[in-house]
Amino acid sequence: MNILKNKCINDVVFIDGLTRSGKFYLGKLISGINGLEYFIHSSEVERIIAINKSGTLSDSDASALIVVAMNESIYNMAIGRNLNMRHDDGSSILNSFEKELYIDRQDKGASGHCSIDKVIDCKRSSVFILHQSLESLDVVKSAAPKSKIINIRRNPVDLVYSWIKRGWGTRFVNDLLSFGPTYIYKHGVVPYFAVDWADDYLSSNEYECVIKSIIHLTESESSVVNEKRSDVCSIYYEKLVKNTHKEMGKICEFLGRKPNKIMSKIIEKERFDVDFESERVRKIDYIKSGVKNKILFDKLLDIEELYCKNIGDTL
Repeated sequence: MNILKNKCINDVVFIDGLTRSGKFYLGKLISGINGLEYFIHSSEVERIIAINKSGTLSDSDASALIVVAMNESIYNMAIGRNLNMRHDDGSSILNSFEKELYIDRQDKGASGHCSIDKVIDCKRSSVFILHQSLESLDVVKSAAPKSKIINIRRNPVDLVYSWIKRGWGTRFVNDLLSFGPTYIYKHGVVPYFAVDWADDYLSSNEYECVIKSIIHLTESESSVVNEKRSDVCSIYYEKLVKNTHKEMGKICEFLGRKPNKIMSKIIEKERFDVDFESERVRKIDYIKSGVKNKILFDKLLDIEELYCKNIGDTL
């Protein structure tokens, strides 16, 4: 017996990327495109995808549950329910140039189909943030066939450094504030994306767990991007930071939408300066200090070199 799959009640745009790749930064910029709702970070949608990826939930049931979770989130946004108004959160609607719109929805207390109809009639697409879900593209597209997917990619060295600094070499196992599914395997615990290589994960130290995770996720991501280029708009973090207007133009073209007149102000508000090359030298030295396996470290440098080749010399 399978779960009944209904249709998604609105058109959807997904922003996907590995943890610490810049999705929330991109989400704030994308909010400056006409006809897009402010982005939603649904932990429920992400957990469904993760459980499916680990093999404990069928594709058909996962797709059906994703629709249910998205529809609930879309409806809640349409009526102003459960709005994130925490000032320091990237997903807070206070970061939206349309924040008054969402607060007004909350204050009016409207509900029911008429609230959704207003969003649909205005041709406003809902936007969802996903973490490392590109490998589940077929399941996601089954849930929302007309969806558009924007994938943000970041230098693997930067990702490894950031994961280590944030404790993701151990947090999946013992941190109650890590909300992704983990699985018991033999004498240990592994994150959902490491189920197929659990022995290798458990035999590694903190730094090497992170490197192996980033290599695995980056290679999986690259495989999907190369196979389904027409379905995915890939944006590179460095280019987005350095040439924001140009990269946002690519996204607008992909979505078939125009930037709002306030886009330039949003870009200026989110702008920051960084010397990627000098920072990366420092990060490589830091990572190397905690790695015992030279072959593994060299493999990280290899995929970093491939990444740099892919983005070209336009920085």
